[in-house]
Amino acid sequence: MLVETTERRRQQRTNLSQIVRVRRFDPSWPPEYCITLNVSQDGLYFATSEGHYAPGVSVYVTSDFRRDSSINYAMAAIVVRVDKLEHDKWGVAIHIYSPSLSTVQ
Repeated sequence: MLVETTERRRQQRTNLSQIVRVRRFDPSWPPEYCITLNVSQDGLYFATSEGHYAPGVSVYVTSDFRRDSSINYAMAAIVVRVDKLEHDKWGVAIHIYSPSLSTVQ
């Protein structure tokens, strides 16, 4: 039996590794610094060793984060998918719905 596969991506992805800072809306969670695996126009996919992400969790993400920069822009996003990867890593896909929300230090 042949099974047809459907491409679910709506936009072109770019293989791009950059540092992103991810933090939950809840200020009691510390920020996490991750490496992107794929980036699209309205989202990104990053690898993490933390397993506390779940679909529906709201986060702030600072794309192309630079510690030495005085201006970094945080964007509101929501986790849409979490995948178990090799070597105790997780892949997290987020949808960015509020670009350039605020500046963060």
